[in-house]
Amino acid sequence: MSFGVDGVSGRVRGRVGVGARRRAVSVRTAVVVPMAVMLWLGLWGLDRGTMWRDESATYQMARRTLPQIRDALGTVDAVHGLYYVLMHPLLALRPSEVTLRLPSVLAAVATTALVAALGCRLARPRVGLWAGLLYAATPVVTHYAQEGRSYALVAAGAAWATYLLVLAAGVGPRTGRADGSVPGSGPGPGGFAPGATPADRSASGPACTPGGFATGADRAGGPDPGPAPTPSGFVSGADRVDGSASGPGPGPSGLAPGAARADGPTPGPAPTPSGLAPGAGQVDRHAPGSASVVGPAGRDAGPGPGTRVRSAVSVRGGVPRRARAASASGSRGRVTGWRWAAYGGVVAVTALLHVFAALMLAAHALTLLISRARRPVWQGWGIAAAGAVAVVVPLVVVARRQSAQLAWMRRPTPGRLWAVVEEFAGPSALVLAVNLLLITVALARPRWRSLTAVALPLICVPPVLLFALALHRPCFHERYLLFTLPGIPLLAAAGVDRLVAAVGSRWAVGVAGRKVRAVVRRRVRAVVRRRVRAVVRRRIRAMVGRLAVGVSGRRAGAVTARLVRAASRRRAAARVDRCARVDRLAGVVADRRRAVVGGRRAVVAVAAGVLAVGCAFVWQFPLHQLERQPLSRQDDLAALAAAVGRLTRPGEPVLYDPPKERRIAIAYPRPLAGLRDIALGTPGPASGTLYGVDVGPAELLRRLGGARSAWLIAADEPRVRPVKATVLIGRFRLAYSLCLPGIRLEHYVRAGPAG
Repeated sequence: MSFGVDGVSGRVRGRVGVGARRRAVSVRTAVVVPMAVMLWLGLWGLDRGTMWRDESATYQMARRTLPQIRDALGTVDAVHGLYYVLMHPLLALRPSEVTLRLPSVLAAVATTALVAALGCRLARPRVGLWAGLLYAATPVVTHYAQEGRSYALVAAGAAWATYLLVLAAGVGPRTGRADGSVPGSGPGPGGFAPGATPADRSASGPACTPGGFATGADRAGGPDPGPAPTPSGFVSGADRVDGSASGPGPGPSGLAPGAARADGPTPGPAPTPSGLAPGAGQVDRHAPGSASVVGPAGRDAGPGPGTRVRSAVSVRGGVPRRARAASASGSRGRVTGWRWAAYGGVVAVTALLHVFAALMLAAHALTLLISRARRPVWQGWGIAAAGAVAVVVPLVVVARRQSAQLAWMRRPTPGRLWAVVEEFAGPSALVLAVNLLLITVALARPRWRSLTAVALPLICVPPVLLFALALHRPCFHERYLLFTLPGIPLLAAAGVDRLVAAVGSRWAVGVAGRKVRAVVRRRVRAVVRRRVRAVVRRRIRAMVGRLAVGVSGRRAGAVTARLVRAASRRRAAARVDRCARVDRLAGVVADRRRAVVGGRRAVVAVAAGVLAVGCAFVWQFPLHQLERQPLSRQDDLAALAAAVGRLTRPGEPVLYDPPKERRIAIAYPRPLAGLRDIALGTPGPASGTLYGVDVGPAELLRRLGGARSAWLIAADEPRVRPVKATVLIGRFRLAYSLCLPGIRLEHYVRAGPAG
């Protein structure tokens, strides 16, 4: 019942492969399921039958030619220029509301996938699954996923940039630094940095023992951390390299204390800390760059008795270990360089989609600071960030000249920050309270510190910076901060994982402990019975030997005693092998129990988290229904265009006050096709503006000279001064008025004779 070194390593590799495949499947599931949910929510009710004012701007700008778009961006909407260019070929293929909103839906799906991937990368797959589902179930996400504007694309770009930052900086769930190492650590005795896990990299521990396994860490493919390994590198009851076990009975050499070897009259030399006798060979499969060392029987011998070999020459091709390490370091450097380049490119493109997205650089800088990134990481990030800023600076200069577009905004109050929190973490009071509670748990008792280091700055830094900027120049709106929302579901999912771990571990330990104790008690009783019988037999044989000495003489007695001792050694070795098999069986049973209980607990935990997200979605289902209705936006251009088409007659004059209300005719031209835009001087495409340029008051009065009536489409906003209404009131009287959300339709009839 012994296993060779190759057999053990093959079994370990098999376990590692199965564990890696299982993890890959779970990560894939954690990403695909939220994507499917977000895709369904995004396509549900996508065609609301109407556009609102901002969507109409996208619709009419993207349908212009590229030179016309370029001319218009010099005067207005430069911050959305890249988005208009991207939408231009899509609307050229099929100009419709679904086509207008479909890129936002796909961007929201991509953002959901990236949020789930961040949760898997920074914590575990179930955290990624919960975070992705929470993000998809948030009403404000579906609001902007079904809107023909750039904000969903900006959120996707920011999430992608954050994921690239995590990859390039090496931030992970089991590393304390942002470069993939633990602070103040070096390679441990087993060839791994403290905290790293051998073979399957599926668990973490504080340090590696001389046997090469981290204290309290999972074995290769093992389901649960076990007790600390012995000096030989194996836990009591676990398999040795030769198939035996280290139970309470056998000593360091694999035999019971005081028992002699079966092939000689005296015990061999004392074993080394590695568990092998001096000169015996071993294979160090954990120390990087180590050479194979085998026993003296016709093979290569090790340099020292039972020591772990760290040869300068690798077993693979005879390449020096240092040279191979330098080559690997260069390869990693090239990969990291490409990642930083990709990060800088994504940040630049995202900021070109909307300039305020550049605020994520401050959040990422704080992430690296919290993660205690080393100099190479800071250098790579600094170069990438500087390149992105250099690309965005010209857009910032142009946008400052067009700041009059934000004249309708006011300086924010601290209550606006809380309104953003309610919108992103709620908006219903119950869901908001639960999310804030989970975030508090994740921050107070952090289980995944790297996730906190990524998510918390993303939530806090950009809103605070934009609020401070808005105090000087009003520009604060929650849609500009949509790219910060992924941090909330990530922290909430981490809080759920923390609660599940605290509650589920006690239950699992209790169940597994009872099962394992029952099995071990039965095996121990069997071992005790066998050892008692062995002691009785040994004493009987000793008495027979003494009697033989007295009867047959001194020489015959010595021969008989030697024969009896040899037989005793053989029987002792057989007993030790049986005991080892019993101990090994007990260890296997314990591992299987832990695996079964741990698997059941994981399934229950994942199902509970998904059920909680489903309950939150059902609780906020009326809000999701509202997002699919025209009333979810500030105005309903389709309803107004239909009303104008019913009430007007072809050839009647119409005035738009202010000119931006001309977007109704641009978005839905068919109902208003027969009306005369009597105030229009130069159309938008020709003037390089969004809505065209109106004629002056004198020219307007001249054009109204022969009109018996006129229709006025005006903004129903107190801060907008009705210029054209003032012109009409002096010569016309109000005959009809219709108020719709954000817009007012009025019919004026001339008070006196025409002229």
